[in-house]
Amino acid sequence: CSAHSRVVSGRMPAGLVAPTPDETEAALTSAGLMCIATGAVGGVHKSYFAGQLRRSGGWFMLELCVLYAGGTVQATYRADSAGGMPPLCGHFSALLGRLFAAPLAEV
Repeated sequence: CSAHSRVVSGRMPAGLVAPTPDETEAALTSAGLMCIATGAVGGVHKSYFAGQLRRSGGWFMLELCVLYAGGTVQATYRADSAGGMPPLCGHFSALLGRLFAAPLAEV
């Protein structure tokens, strides 16, 4: 991964009643991101989120892919500068990890 993008993934525990796409969107928008697009493609639910950094005015984007049948969550983070990437990735990965009961680790 470059300094401007990071990919993390994790597995949901078997038997977990995973959050719905609407619940996931609500959690991420409550945390400050804006949903740009969402939908299912071939068994994978994809959502795209964006946010503007307060101090620098730069952009931060998140592509979230959830394979409900396989219990996999993958998040790809992108930013127009490397400066805020580690804390933002840590913050949103922790939120997603709690939401899906799946600790996310960098790929």
